[in-house]
Amino acid sequence: MSITETVTLTNMCMIKNKNKILVLNRTDPVWPGLTFPGGHVEAHESFNDSVIREVKEETGLDIVHPKLVGVKQFYDHNQQRYLVFFYVANKFSGTLKESDEGTLQWMSKEELSQNKLAYNFDHDLPVFFDSSISEHMLDGKRDELF
Repeated sequence: MSITETVTLTNMCMIKNKNKILVLNRTDPVWPGLTFPGGHVEAHESFNDSVIREVKEETGLDIVHPKLVGVKQFYDHNQQRYLVFFYVANKFSGTLKESDEGTLQWMSKEELSQNKLAYNFDHDLPVFFDSSISEHMLDGKRDELF
């Protein structure tokens, strides 16, 4: 049994501005709906640098000191592990600018919960909002928070 495996590394960041949260309405047919900005970690890139870069690419904003709040893991269609590092950023600068990823909108937490979210994203949200939860595991019928 090997102790190594192929893993896809990604990130996602909840950007807060007072009582509003920046949401991305993804146009991707594989995972459409409301979520937070984020993307893939590139080779030799730190997780921190990757979330700053991805947020800039998808929103035009420069986030400062994003805080790692948790992780999600699941297995993709090739049965390879996929990790999503969850961040929160309260400080940012720049002008909001949409990308090909989808449209952007500031929403309250309540508004977010009343809209069409990306698949299973409602199960990710507790990791962002509840400091006692730091992991979301999704594997087949297993959908657990830790």
